[in-house]
Amino acid sequence: ETYDAQVLIDDCHATGFFGKTGRGTPEYCGVAGRVDIINTTLGKALGGGTGGYTTASQPIIDLLRQKSRPYLFSNTLAPSVVGASLEAFRMLNESNEQINKLAQNVALFRGRMKEAGFNLAGDKSNAIAPVMIGDARL
Repeated sequence: ETYDAQVLIDDCHATGFFGKTGRGTPEYCGVAGRVDIINTTLGKALGGGTGGYTTASQPIIDLLRQKSRPYLFSNTLAPSVVGASLEAFRMLNESNEQINKLAQNVALFRGRMKEAGFNLAGDKSNAIAPVMIGDARL
């Protein structure tokens, strides 16, 4: 806002599990409604395994459709992926149960890994848990 800049978030590793209702980084950071472009995936937490989408204002979407034509038809989604993704969104809208269970599993996994002597990087609440091996012996 200070610089009149547009904000784009690549939320491929956050959609479906980050934030209280799984709406990703904008929700988690308290800036929902202030992000201009969100690019994300139907895979990862949503379980689709393929495909993705971009959300933005209509003028930005129109520009992307016009200028991204080579990519427009390169990755058709299977009907089963569309159906599963719609169901995942419905589930997220109705309940936080899956997100809460994931948070419990993340805490359990990180705790047990630490107890076993592993060094994990990243935020303790994030489901992505890089295991730091350090210098490998050859």
